[in-house]
Amino acid sequence: MTPRLALLLTALLPLAAQAQVPTSSSPTATRSTNSVNPPPVAPQAPPQPANPALPVQVPRQPAQPIRSTGPAQVAPASTPATRVPDKVYDRNGRIVPGVKPAGPNRVFDSRTGRYYDSVPAGDGQQIKP
Repeated sequence: MTPRLALLLTALLPLAAQAQVPTSSSPTATRSTNSVNPPPVAPQAPPQPANPALPVQVPRQPAQPIRSTGPAQVAPASTPATRVPDKVYDRNGRIVPGVKPAGPNRVFDSRTGRYYDSVPAGDGQQIKP
């Protein structure tokens, strides 16, 4: 590269960089003074029909009453006779009469009044050993 070309490029480089810098002295000089609360926008009127002599009609469906079948029906609760009793097995796998599930992994023995820890087993619960 010739020294003349290098000198010319070094002289033009600051000018090219200065051309990209904005000329305003403040960064907010180009911003609107009311940028927090912009002026309200006026609502636009709906477009006018092609023939102003004819009124614009919007098709409407006639209002129909809500059909009712009477008061809400109560669903029949399952009766204890039709419900299969929960089975609780002892540590040896035999069904224990009078013991009912009391919660997740808990059973209640109504004969003794005690709660026992249990684990799911088959179609019921098994008292933990």
